[in-house]
Amino acid sequence: MGSKIPMAGGIAERRIRPLWDAIDSRQYKNALKLATSLLTKHPDSPYILSLKALVLERMGKPDEALPLCLNAKDANPVDDLTLSTLQIVFQRLDRLDLATSCYEYACGKIPNNPDLMMGLFNCYVREYSYVKQQQTAMKMYKLVPEERFLLWAICSIQLQVACGNGGERLLSLAEALLKKRIDSHGLHELEALRVYISVLEQEGKFTTALDVLDGKLGKLFSIENDKLRIQLTGKAAYLCV
Repeated sequence: MGSKIPMAGGIAERRIRPLWDAIDSRQYKNALKLATSLLTKHPDSPYILSLKALVLERMGKPDEALPLCLNAKDANPVDDLTLSTLQIVFQRLDRLDLATSCYEYACGKIPNNPDLMMGLFNCYVREYSYVKQQQTAMKMYKLVPEERFLLWAICSIQLQVACGNGGERLLSLAEALLKKRIDSHGLHELEALRVYISVLEQEGKFTTALDVLDGKLGKLFSIENDKLRIQLTGKAAYLCV
């Protein structure tokens, strides 16, 4: 059997690589010629359409880039390569809503795909859609129980609270999710512990936060541990006065 030919957006990678190289080296006139040539051979390729739109946008021609993006969007692409390229262009054209709808469609067609879900999560981040961020991050966490996905969900909850939504109820949920993670897997990254401590601080549980720092998890900290302990001790003492 012959070796499998590397593909990109449904087209042999070797045919697209010169276009990638031209874009990376900012040779946009050459990139435009290459994209146009590829489109004559693959006129219905949403990936090539999105690449040509990217080139046109970088050449300062947003009015020409947008129709190409819309044509690519209408093809309902579901591959991450095309979607991520469209997201870049739509963002630069100040049409994040269109990028989001592309990813929402793709996630609906191919559920439980971590790459597509991360793309959708990033769209919601750029739109400040904190509730949808949380929901998408939790779906990813249930699919792939990695610490980072839980932290994305927790941070999304904290952002909702910072905007005056949910308050105590959401913070209690965040704390419960983190406790469950700690009981089953522990925390392995310093940033995870920082998030846990910040949730406890938001709840006003400074003594609990101190206990966490003095326990096994506190070993994740170094010098910063001492600074944070001093701050939390002061806050706990103030509350006891």
